[in-house]
Amino acid sequence: MTPTKALTFSAVDDFGFAYARGLLSPAHLPHLYAPNRLGPLLELIFLIEGGHLPSWIISTSLASSGAAPLIQAILDNREHWLSPENRRMGIIRAHRKSPSGDNIFSSFLMNAQRAARNVAGLLGSTPGQLVAAMEELENNIHEHSEATETGVLAFRAARGIFEFVAADRGVGVLSSLKRCPTYSLLSDHGTALELALKDGNSRFGANSIRGHGFRPIFIGLMNLQGALRFRSGDHAMLIDGTSPDLTNAQLAQKPLLGGFLASVACQIA
Repeated sequence: MTPTKALTFSAVDDFGFAYARGLLSPAHLPHLYAPNRLGPLLELIFLIEGGHLPSWIISTSLASSGAAPLIQAILDNREHWLSPENRRMGIIRAHRKSPSGDNIFSSFLMNAQRAARNVAGLLGSTPGQLVAAMEELENNIHEHSEATETGVLAFRAARGIFEFVAADRGVGVLSSLKRCPTYSLLSDHGTALELALKDGNSRFGANSIRGHGFRPIFIGLMNLQGALRFRSGDHAMLIDGTSPDLTNAQLAQKPLLGGFLASVACQIA
């Protein structure tokens, strides 16, 4: 029997680096990977959709799991989907064709908040704050990606854990910031990520009211154990710990990823 390991961000990174070097093939995969966490799974799918990983990865390397319906909903380009048994996970596209798209989005956020409270067990104002962060990230897709049709917002709740991901295959953080004359000379994806995550920095300039979309994430994670990963281009910004903030952020070189992906996972500290 083929051994199974958890699909982690490290495993996804290894896939990406191996593929970029021409070293990835089904014969070189000694394990099946169980997609137990939302962030690594969505990053894997977006690498595939962006042409940075082969599509056979899903059928060849992923073990059967409860994530299968979620994966299929994404691959089928569903506008929105919620797990039918208890609505503990779901996805919604940033570009919604339905005339009732705004109502569908509001309902999606309400389901996410209920899952954070009733399934994950998060208390007080925390579920609402985290859902506010989800909404801000979805707004960022519309404002900055220049490819709203590629954007996805997703959440997953389990006992003691709530996670969400916002991702798109748009222009990415570096190209977005370079639209502003202040940042026109930027040439590094890592520096662009650092700037974008700080209050007040955006393609609209320092004097605009834009560029504050990440603050609700850090507010929602107060007194929680959080793990955050922001990806764009060939870098990731990694932040973890109790009440995580930018003071303990770490930049790391990663395989190329088009667009932008924000993954947030939290649990009761």
